[in-house]
Amino acid sequence: MPPRLCLHGNLILPDAVLDDAYVVALNGRIAAIGQERPSWDGPVIETGDGYISPGFVDIHVHGGAGSDYMDGMAQAVRTANRAHLRHGTTTIFPTTTTGSPEQLDRMIRACMDVRDHWSLADGARIGGIHFYGPYFAEDKVGCHSVKGRRDPVPEEYRRFFSLRAVPRRR
Repeated sequence: MPPRLCLHGNLILPDAVLDDAYVVALNGRIAAIGQERPSWDGPVIETGDGYISPGFVDIHVHGGAGSDYMDGMAQAVRTANRAHLRHGTTTIFPTTTTGSPEQLDRMIRACMDVRDHWSLADGARIGGIHFYGPYFAEDKVGCHSVKGRRDPVPEEYRRFFSLRAVPRRR
C-alpha cells in the first residue's frame, strides 16, 4: 500500500453517494474525505465517472484466473488473489473443498505463507481460511469431487485449526 494516496470521484458512503469527492489515505487508513480539494502535493487518482468504494470481502472462494487454492502452491494463491483484487475484492477467505488430508495441509500452508509474507503485489489480503470441505454429507457434495469427501474426523480438523490462525501485524 502506498504511504500516501488521494482519490477523486464519486464516493460511495453507507447511505449515499458523495459526488465529486476526495479521499485521502495515509499509511493504509482513510485520513480525510470531502468535496473540497485537499492541499496535496502528490498525484491525484481521478476516477472520472467511476466510483470510489470500500473493497469487497469474499468469504467463500475456491480460486480464480485458472488457479485453484486446492493446488496447494503459493503461486496459485497469488494468481487467484491478484485476479480478485483487479475486480475490487480486497480481502479474501480461500475455501477448502474435498481432498486428502495432505491436499488440505498443502492448501492451508500455501495460504498461510502468502498471508504471512503479503505485499500489495500478491493481490487481495487473506483474512482467514474458510474450512468448508471435505466434510460434506454424502448426498450434499454438489459440484465438488466425491473423491476426498468424508465424514468429519476431529483429529484431522483439530490439527488444522491448531495452526497459527492470526496473521502477524506489520
